[in-house]
Amino acid sequence: MITLSSKIEFVKALREKFLGNNLKCIEILAVVECTIDFGAVVNIDVTDDKVSVWSEEGNVFWINLDDVIGVNYSPIEEDVCLSLEAKNDVKVLFYVD
Repeated sequence: MITLSSKIEFVKALREKFLGNNLKCIEILAVVECTIDFGAVVNIDVTDDKVSVWSEEGNVFWINLDDVIGVNYSPIEEDVCLSLEAKNDVKVLFYVD
């Protein structure tokens, strides 16, 4: 679990990197892998240690901050602008156009 100051830094980074930009896709690497075509991010909410990222088309991606183990703000993967690791061997990669 990340600290409170890390949670604040994470939410700030989400807003700076995504708000008003086209989030090309979110790739979730876990037991079952999937890719979500997301679209333009219009809102980012924080409630009770959960962050929701909302697209113009009504798509929503929820992140429970208590499940986040680590955040990489400068990942080495091509076209990835942010990656995070969560409990249960979950990795999430965020791609921005």
